[in-house]
Amino acid sequence: MDYTQLNSTQRQEMFDAIGIQSIDELFDVIPPEIRCEEGLDLLPALSELELQRAMAEMASHNHGAHDMPCFMGCGAYDHFYPALIDQLISRGEFLTSYTPYQAEASQGSLQAFFEFQTQIARLTGLDIANASLYDGATAVAEAALLSTNTTRRNEVLVASTMHPEYIAVLRTVLSDVNIKITMLDATDGCIAPETVEASMSDNVAGVIVQSPNIWGQIEDWDACFAEAHKTPKTAGIAVFNPIACALLKTPGECGADIAVGEGQPLGNALNLGGPYLGLLAAKESFTRKMPGRLVGMTTDEEGRRAFCLTLQTREQHIRGAKATSNVCTNQGLMAMRATMFMTTFGSEGMSEMASQCWHKAHYLAGEILKLDGWKLTYDGAFFNEFTVECPCDVTKVVEFCKARGFLPGVAAAGRRMQGLSKGNELIIAVTEKRTKHEMDALVALLKEASL
Repeated sequence: MDYTQLNSTQRQEMFDAIGIQSIDELFDVIPPEIRCEEGLDLLPALSELELQRAMAEMASHNHGAHDMPCFMGCGAYDHFYPALIDQLISRGEFLTSYTPYQAEASQGSLQAFFEFQTQIARLTGLDIANASLYDGATAVAEAALLSTNTTRRNEVLVASTMHPEYIAVLRTVLSDVNIKITMLDATDGCIAPETVEASMSDNVAGVIVQSPNIWGQIEDWDACFAEAHKTPKTAGIAVFNPIACALLKTPGECGADIAVGEGQPLGNALNLGGPYLGLLAAKESFTRKMPGRLVGMTTDEEGRRAFCLTLQTREQHIRGAKATSNVCTNQGLMAMRATMFMTTFGSEGMSEMASQCWHKAHYLAGEILKLDGWKLTYDGAFFNEFTVECPCDVTKVVEFCKARGFLPGVAAAGRRMQGLSKGNELIIAVTEKRTKHEMDALVALLKEASL
């Protein structure tokens, strides 16, 4: 956004309009004892050229996915998105500082959200989607609340193989309400249907399973949700990867009633951790209790197509006791990027992207397995992410590769994984951006690091 400073004439016009003579008079309401009278302790002013050089020198110390081959994943992925998305999203009619409310929302914004909802519903194989949530973690929490609000039960079963940060957010959101979280233990990196069966009761509102899970393993959604559905009204809640939906069976095809996920892979850059995009879709029976906002298509009194906010379930629009969510908005700008991304690639383009992720990940895994002492932690199927056992200290492997210009993956022993590691696991993600040269170079670095 351009920054243009006010000139003295414009400043005086503002003073005249509000009836003051100076800036000091504007701030008379601030008690003198709390004002800074000595002036700010700032460095000497720089010329524009000097400032550019100083900022460039500072920026040169920052390294990441923009200038290093990135094999990190665990919920945030280095995917390609065309330059046209940045160009389109920067147009004034899209790039707003906040998501407009109903009274301010243009037909263009509402139509864009409607298109986003349609695309996410098709991507997940479910009936309806909302206009987005804050991120994948909060979407999981909202899905749990949706299941309990719908069934009036107070227990959810949660796969221990779900992203630990998602579990942490879920615990935080549910900490002040009477909802019990029961963790499902994993068998060989996945949740066995028998584990779901053994934990089911008439009090379970939903069963939450992420696939691919934190280890990259593809869970058996079909069997897990079939066990959940043996108890009437229990919801199967799928936590999905939107790119994987272009290649694998969708949540809807696997029997999910609600699907949630992180929309960052859909044209949203890593951006130092955000802002990201929460996805939520469900069967039609959940419509009236869905969190956030839902844009609908109708006609005006003259018969022309029109869009409007059809449902909003937060307390501002519904009496407090009847509100089913306190989500008051949606990630409008990020949802717009996702809509542009899916429209640009289309079904064939997204299928090709997903296929490349699959094949490149399996190529890299095969090459790593040729190294002495390296092995896959789990034998199950995976999409674009897999976990390997390092024959040496995984944190040293990561630092060794970073020092040589590679981001080799996420060490499961790190703080982010919250103590899930049982050894020296390295979680490696491969997207369509990675080349054979980069993958072979990573294999060589891993070999050297483990000598």
